[in-house]
Amino acid sequence: MKVYSLIDITETKQRKNNSDNVVAIGQQANWMTFVQTMMLRTNMMCEPPTAVKYTAAELKELGFGTDYKGGHTVWEVDITTDSYQTMPAVESLESDFNLVPTVANLTETIRINNNVFRTSDQAKNILFKATENPLG
Repeated sequence: MKVYSLIDITETKQRKNNSDNVVAIGQQANWMTFVQTMMLRTNMMCEPPTAVKYTAAELKELGFGTDYKGGHTVWEVDITTDSYQTMPAVESLESDFNLVPTVANLTETIRINNNVFRTSDQAKNILFKATENPLG
């Protein structure tokens, strides 16, 4: 599975006990919220996120909400499970993530609506894309 987020979920490993960098602490808080919410249904391995610049056309093609005009930074995360576990349905993950609080005003290029992950409607700021199973 691949997850795409318009909310900054950079893994920094910075927390209040080891850093004074407010942005890095907020990024780590969002990353931990992301990982913990992903694992509500099953254990998963989350690769560190990669920030990629997308054009307006690419964002539209992916399926982000129409509230976001122009090009934006997208955080991409590859997700896997152990071979004996199955990935939750995309609909289940969308339900789990919808309205989960986040820290805003980090390095994201969008204005976050109410400082939450949104998985529906015009404010959709996180997407889950199932990938092919390489084992068949």
